[in-house]
Amino acid sequence: MIAVMKTETRSCINHSQTTARRKCFQCLCPICPACQKRALGHIFCSTRCQVLYWFSERITGLRQMGLRLSLRYRRLEKSVTSFTGGGVLRLATIALLMVILYQSTILVGAVRVLSTAQPPAPSLPPLPMVDLVQEGDWITVAGSAPGFGVAVLLADGVEWDVCTVREGTFSFTFQPEERIRSVQVQVYGDGMPTLHTRSLPLPAREETAAVGGKRGPASTGKKLRARPDPGPPADARAEAPVVKPGTVPMPEADLTRGRPDTGMVAITFDGGSYSNAAERILDVLAEKGLKATFFLTGEFMTRYPEVTARIAGEGHEVGNHTYSHLHLTTFEKNLRQDTHPGVDRDVLLQELRKNEELYFNLTGKRMVQLWRAPYGEQNETIRRWAGEAGYRHVSWTYDPKTRKSLDGLDWVSDRDSAFYLSSDQIVEKILSFDRETELGLAGGIVLLHLGSERKSDHFYPKLGQLIDRLQEKGYRIGSVSQILESGG
Repeated sequence: MIAVMKTETRSCINHSQTTARRKCFQCLCPICPACQKRALGHIFCSTRCQVLYWFSERITGLRQMGLRLSLRYRRLEKSVTSFTGGGVLRLATIALLMVILYQSTILVGAVRVLSTAQPPAPSLPPLPMVDLVQEGDWITVAGSAPGFGVAVLLADGVEWDVCTVREGTFSFTFQPEERIRSVQVQVYGDGMPTLHTRSLPLPAREETAAVGGKRGPASTGKKLRARPDPGPPADARAEAPVVKPGTVPMPEADLTRGRPDTGMVAITFDGGSYSNAAERILDVLAEKGLKATFFLTGEFMTRYPEVTARIAGEGHEVGNHTYSHLHLTTFEKNLRQDTHPGVDRDVLLQELRKNEELYFNLTGKRMVQLWRAPYGEQNETIRRWAGEAGYRHVSWTYDPKTRKSLDGLDWVSDRDSAFYLSSDQIVEKILSFDRETELGLAGGIVLLHLGSERKSDHFYPKLGQLIDRLQEKGYRIGSVSQILESGG
């Protein structure tokens, strides 16, 4: 009888209608050719089985390695036991473990001590030094405060003025009121405690005869300088000129406001190095149908010729901000408005004329004969040089009694600075000038900028709001030339 051998056939686990003749190497399930995955020299039904096989091989290999190590250890132990008489290897192992445990305890204790130890206290900068010098009715309080950033002048304990400490020095110059008996200086620094200098008594002031034979103080008004926002930083001893109806300031005078009877406010914009707000500012002015005065540098016009052309094309007034935006005085170094050693009449006029020529080449138009000194640094001599060439200097409005100004400070980008203002605070600062000063806003000159280093809270989105609120108060917005004209 002939036996007939039959091949066992099964259906694929994934395809029941398909005959499977192979099995998965891992799970032994029948699989058809379409389900076969070849890897590691075998056939698998899925990636899962392939991975399980790989792990099982690794575990098997580790077990075999452990068995080999155990066998070698037993051989070594047997040899040492036969050589030493037994038990020595165990004792040595225990001793080694004790040493390791002891060293670990010492290390953990050292780490704990270091983690709880207080860091050494930072060394404090030397205490500020301060001196007081009297020159006629004027008193200068100056000193050194290396390591600090801001100095505050107090009169009989009441805050009076603020200035930055530059290169370790600070200075205040003022005319004291009769009631003030002493001044103090307070300095601040990053992460440093507040320090007070000794109180400085003011020198005795001589009295002069007044009308009716009464005696009165030689000076009762106060004039402060040497602070970052002192209004126009012109000659420290000259009062800010106020234009009276029917008068026109001389070209060499520092123009800080226009005609109050015009009922206008001039919003001016300085273009120095940045233009990240210029397009939006021009959009707002175009939407409101207003003209403003722009003071541009040569650097600005070279970097942004399209913006310059738009300013000129939309009919705005363009004044001179010098070609190179250089320092004209020593204010940055010693907080004094002394003419910089590298600046003379020829240097100044070359800066103005070169800048004017660049503007004409870009736009085909002429600048107005108004100029604004870079950083607000100028004095009577510098203004006279420019005035002899027909240029009139324009600062911004400053009230010497309240020490408030129309400088928006929109260029300050450091939020930790004592002079940083949010966009809402800038709006309120300008509007408060109307109710907190006797001068009011009529004829006022506002200083803003065409760009800054601010990363957020730029002022230009609030420009429209500022204009609307000024107009609600009855003011008209115009250029500097318009507030100088008679008749409003």
